[in-house]
Amino acid sequence: MINKYIKYAIVLSLLVFGINSVLAGVYKTGNPERKRTNKEAPSESFYKKFEKFQEMYADEKYAEARIGLEAMLKKRLNGYELAQVHQFLGWIDSAEEKYDSAVAHLQKAIDADSLQNMTHFAMMYQKVQVLAGAGKYPEAIKALKEYYKVTDVIKDSTYYFEAQIYAQSNKFRPAIKALKKSIKLADKPIESRYYLLFNLHMQLSEYQQAAKALEVLIKLNPNKKDYWVKLNQVYFTLKKDHEALAVLNLADENGLIPEEKDRLQLFKMYAYLGVPYKAAKVLEKGLKTGVIKPSFKRWDDLGKIWYSASEKDNALKAYDEASKLATDGKIDIQRAYIYFDREDWTKAKSALLGAIEKGGLRDKQYGNAWLLLGMVESEIGNSKSAIKSLTKAAKYDNTRKSALQWIAHINKQAEMDRAAAAAERLLAEEREANTIIEQ
Repeated sequence: MINKYIKYAIVLSLLVFGINSVLAGVYKTGNPERKRTNKEAPSESFYKKFEKFQEMYADEKYAEARIGLEAMLKKRLNGYELAQVHQFLGWIDSAEEKYDSAVAHLQKAIDADSLQNMTHFAMMYQKVQVLAGAGKYPEAIKALKEYYKVTDVIKDSTYYFEAQIYAQSNKFRPAIKALKKSIKLADKPIESRYYLLFNLHMQLSEYQQAAKALEVLIKLNPNKKDYWVKLNQVYFTLKKDHEALAVLNLADENGLIPEEKDRLQLFKMYAYLGVPYKAAKVLEKGLKTGVIKPSFKRWDDLGKIWYSASEKDNALKAYDEASKLATDGKIDIQRAYIYFDREDWTKAKSALLGAIEKGGLRDKQYGNAWLLLGMVESEIGNSKSAIKSLTKAAKYDNTRKSALQWIAHINKQAEMDRAAAAAERLLAEEREANTIIEQ
């Protein structure tokens, strides 16, 4: 990722040689003042011809300009004129991505040592840019160091470019060193530089420093969702869970995480940190608004998290939706347990019958379903149906003992009910007999 980003930046810088901003911060090197070895001036006839080729270059008529400039090289030129012709040929070659030839021309212009300091130093820097654009990063760094030895000032953007070259060479430590110089010299914080700084620290697994860079990026561009998401991930890596959650929550409040994956991340973080109610609200909102695609898993997750938050009514609503999408009866058993706890026997029975009908259960789950159905039928007063379900539950190892106990309980209760009914009949007959005698 980082190499692609840097390579694009380097190629872009070649499009305009005057990449350094006039307003950029500068570092005064204190190098000795350069003295030209060749101070010849251009002739008037040279300038008249040369101006035409300059215009061609400006109009991107490179082929015509090249022909004219190469023809001039065949004539007798002084050092200054030679340097100017090679400089422009270097620019044309660079524009046409003929980097080796461009470097050769620029080097000849530099070797002529005839141009004034500003132009001479600019050519040295242009050579660095061309080498970097050609992917010759070691040569570019070498040329940059040569430039640093003679130039009077170094702009902050130059250090930034140096950082890009080192980064492209996978030399992240010197890249950071150069980048920090550019950041310190700049008149104001620049987003692209802090983004590169973040990437460099990530390459070195320096997450604390990466987080600091992201914090600055968020201040510079608070509406960029990517920065918030990345800061959340870095904090999570640093095991700063509460900070990670706070970042994502703040981004959500600002409407910056509308996508499903981000809302699911927020849901998971609330759940992970033991805040089930807020986790459930995030997931529920996402499902209701359609940001999170409804599915069995999502409704099941919502049911579980609502249940964890002791919100059984909401859990049931979620489980009911999950049941509609279920391919087996497992979720219906969960629904049945909640309905059973609420003593809603009718809905509990419906859920259990649905679970058994859908199937796809393990033996233990079948046993539990039949056992619970028998208990529900018993509570409703359907003793025959209860015994029938419990008998099926008794076929499974995990529910055999409980099922037989319930059957015994139902039979004993039936016995007691019959005895009570018989006693009631005898009492009624006795009362009737006493009434007749009294009459």
